[in-house]
Amino acid sequence: MNLGPTVNSSAWDIPNIPIDERMLFFDSNRKGGYGSNDIWVTKRATTNGPWGTSVNLDPTVNTSAYEGAGSISADGSTLFLTSGRSGGYGSYDLWQASIIPIVDLNGDGIANVADMCVMVDHWGENYSLCDIGPMPWGDGVVDVQDLIVLAEHLFEEVPLVEYVVN
Repeated sequence: MNLGPTVNSSAWDIPNIPIDERMLFFDSNRKGGYGSNDIWVTKRATTNGPWGTSVNLDPTVNTSAYEGAGSISADGSTLFLTSGRSGGYGSYDLWQASIIPIVDLNGDGIANVADMCVMVDHWGENYSLCDIGPMPWGDGVVDVQDLIVLAEHLFEEVPLVEYVVN
């Protein structure tokens, strides 16, 4: 079954094996990337739901070099990838990037009670901004799992998006 226009493009798109059926990382040389091939992601609320708009991982993951073969660790906290970026040992090396949930839900630079209020306002809903647990991309509903993830980061100054490439 074709995944549709929110996922597919006229470019070369290569899927990677997902650990669940709600989030899919894939390589593509489509327009809007940072290099020859980039890693993109799409997700859906349920295993039978429609796929959302594909998003390019930011330039801390994708570079002007080739990036591809993105694969997620079993706990959802690490993205492993192949890259031709500088600083490696060969033409293409294996790299990793930490996947950290966005816990600053209102964009003020700190995880605090205001973010908890945003979460409570969407309790029980399929609201992707607040659906951050148990894995960084959630489980399809804002619930206690998401509150636990937010509580782990309360009163930390946090970036809106953070990928750490090692």
